[in-house]
Amino acid sequence: MPLKSSRLLTLLLASALFVLGAVPAPASAAEVPTAAGAAVPASHVATGKSPNPHGAQVPDQLKGHRHAKVCQAPKPGRMACNAVADLDVSGQVAPNALPYGYSPADLQSAYQLPGGSAGTGRTIAIVDAYDQPNAESDLATYRSKYGLPPCTSSSGCFTKLDQRGGAKFPAADAGWAQEISLDMEMAAAGCPNCRILLVEADSASIDDLGTAVNTAVAHGADAVSNSYGAPEFSGQNTYDSAYFDHPGVAVTASSGDQGYGTEYPAASPKTIAVGGTSLLQDAATGAWSESAWQYGGSGCSGYEGKPAWQKDNGCGARTEADLAAVADPSTGVAVYDSVPGPNGLSGWLVMGGTSAAAPLVAAAYAMAGKPTTDYPGSLPYSAPTGLFDPASGSNGTCSVAYLCSSLPGYDAPTGNGTLRGLRAIAPRQCGFTDVLTVDQFASDMCWMASAAISTGYPDGTYRATAPVTRDAMAAFLYRLKHSPAFTPPGTSPFTDISPSTQFYKEITWLASTGITTGYPDGTYRPLASVNRDAMAAFLYRAAGSPAFTPPATSPFTDITPSTQFYKEITWLASTGISTGYPDGTFRPGAAVTRDAMAAFMHRYSTYLG
Repeated sequence: MPLKSSRLLTLLLASALFVLGAVPAPASAAEVPTAAGAAVPASHVATGKSPNPHGAQVPDQLKGHRHAKVCQAPKPGRMACNAVADLDVSGQVAPNALPYGYSPADLQSAYQLPGGSAGTGRTIAIVDAYDQPNAESDLATYRSKYGLPPCTSSSGCFTKLDQRGGAKFPAADAGWAQEISLDMEMAAAGCPNCRILLVEADSASIDDLGTAVNTAVAHGADAVSNSYGAPEFSGQNTYDSAYFDHPGVAVTASSGDQGYGTEYPAASPKTIAVGGTSLLQDAATGAWSESAWQYGGSGCSGYEGKPAWQKDNGCGARTEADLAAVADPSTGVAVYDSVPGPNGLSGWLVMGGTSAAAPLVAAAYAMAGKPTTDYPGSLPYSAPTGLFDPASGSNGTCSVAYLCSSLPGYDAPTGNGTLRGLRAIAPRQCGFTDVLTVDQFASDMCWMASAAISTGYPDGTYRATAPVTRDAMAAFLYRLKHSPAFTPPGTSPFTDISPSTQFYKEITWLASTGITTGYPDGTYRPLASVNRDAMAAFLYRAAGSPAFTPPATSPFTDITPSTQFYKEITWLASTGISTGYPDGTFRPGAAVTRDAMAAFMHRYSTYLG
């Protein structure tokens, strides 16, 4: 969809939502969910500027810098952390200055993550090997620098455990200490209100790290971030069930920093494999753009079966990755770590690697709420409208292009795309695959299902932003009236429908009750959209055309006593079923979307008792 059209639909949807008085007006169009459809191209990530100009400065600040991996290549049976450090940025930062690298505000802007109280009461677990002795104080320094709320052990926000759930922490390791700081701080950047649970494994063995994952889940983690991996190996499937099979918990795993080639545990279908991108902000427009990071991992597993939700045709097994986020250290993130690393660096650092991406995605999953599916990694595959779609960049050479190159739609380096808010990963509601807990009128659409007023479409969708058609309106009202006994006439009262027309019974019932009279030319026009003035008339007549004296002065600036259906519209306003738009208009000729209609009907039902 072209950007201009997408923005127009966004504004129209926003207007439909505001009419019902259920949500406050947003500060910008970027805060409003767009209509359903394909993923948004990554070059159109944001419609407004970053909360501060810092983000646009980062690529220039870091241009030409040297980088090095924080952890050594893994030995057999061991994992390596997937963090990369900028070797030319380190040390203290003046009290009033921002460190180099992306800040929490930059990341929240790029991925449109919610602010306010989002994530309160939710827990992100960070699983890593060895000890970071200054974990709590380093996290506090990071949070204080960026104005994030405190998160301490005394308040219960921060908890540090060993892999058994106790306090016998392993020996410190310089590389893993930097990894831990990166992971904790990216989790905090993505979800400032989430609790942080750090679980430190005794070693980098898969058994110790896996035990730590189980401990994290046992201690109430809503999402678990794993920023480590190793090349795939025979027998890895046994670890899937032993350590990573936690239905209802989002378990993320970084895809690796070696370029094309699969890593474990990201290759496990039980995890959410997170690839890496290069992230840039345009200084003039504030728009963010992304491409596949050249060293981010991806590939086709040699050992794992293909999960049911993956439909790509170039890999008959598990394809890695599912999602992606910033990982390129040349567009890296700011990190505070007081433990000198193997590179000799400490203090304020710039880091990258898919280790930065995994905790960001875990933070978003934690904010999104308890999944309504056992394996939340499947969710982005059915909600492309909640994602940005990087479509450039490559991490190597392969025989099937999408496995190593970022292309429109699904590809292995960036998966389904990068986050655009929480829509792609939010739990589905009430049996509809496209009704999410974060939708403005989720409860109203669920009420439609529970009251058997809407059964949705055969493919399991509700299609919230589609306009209500006149035949569907007839069906909605018929069911709202508890599907009264009615024998449809053999001869249609309208010239454009017949007994074989979908919803013929409901349409002719609507006519028999006087709720509709059709058009003057004798047609019903079943596939035409229901406008807001007609919707008011339908509901007024369905209520029995109650006695009502319309006001002499219109409550809306765009209608007058001479407007068609003025009485019905003002009755609707008098009941509180509709409050109009924030600008004082009613917009009688605008079409009603299916989610807005759900809210109108729910309020109508409540009003009538």
